[in-house]
Amino acid sequence: MTFCPYCGVRADVDLRQIHFRDLGQDASMPCPQCETALGVIEFDTEPKIRIERCTTCLGMFFNPGEMEALLDAQTNPLVWLDPVQLNQIAEDMYQEREIFYRRCPMCAERMSHLNFGGQSGVILDRCGTHGVWLEGSKLRRLTEWWRAGGKLIYQQSEIKRAKNLYGTPSVSERKPARGNISQPDDPPAWSDSTLITDLPEVVFSAIGDILSAIVD
Repeated sequence: MTFCPYCGVRADVDLRQIHFRDLGQDASMPCPQCETALGVIEFDTEPKIRIERCTTCLGMFFNPGEMEALLDAQTNPLVWLDPVQLNQIAEDMYQEREIFYRRCPMCAERMSHLNFGGQSGVILDRCGTHGVWLEGSKLRRLTEWWRAGGKLIYQQSEIKRAKNLYGTPSVSERKPARGNISQPDDPPAWSDSTLITDLPEVVFSAIGDILSAIVD
């Protein structure tokens, strides 16, 4: 958390350069940190993103996918890698984290901890059903990490997570059946859409090799 060095009040650094409007409070959702009613704000993005935010501790609750969409809205589509800044942000954030398991503001179940992107050092509180809680001032650091190339690391991390979740075909599934293989009457038609579908996995695989070399 960032505090003013003169008055000691929490500094609202997350939304300084983001346009949003206040929609009032939602009394049914208590803050996971200070238990006051969360307010509702709507970001001026396309499409609109509406989240819950505490006016006391300045933490924010995002439904699944909303935080990534907000980070994308603040980032140049042309993303490059800055390994020095990525490592510095991660080191700074690891030193600031306090271990405490908070409750989801929607279901009141204890949330688990998640190192966003696997390497950002920004630890989120995650409810497996409803979304993630981000402490005040962490959105600014997460945006810096995302812009420095963390977006590519996050995408690679999600690809690995999906492969671990759904698995890969077994050897028997990949091998053709033994016996006579008849040739089809007509060769398969290759379309542009077929090639484009396979392209992202090839690109992300190459990016993963580059990121692994940089981290090592």
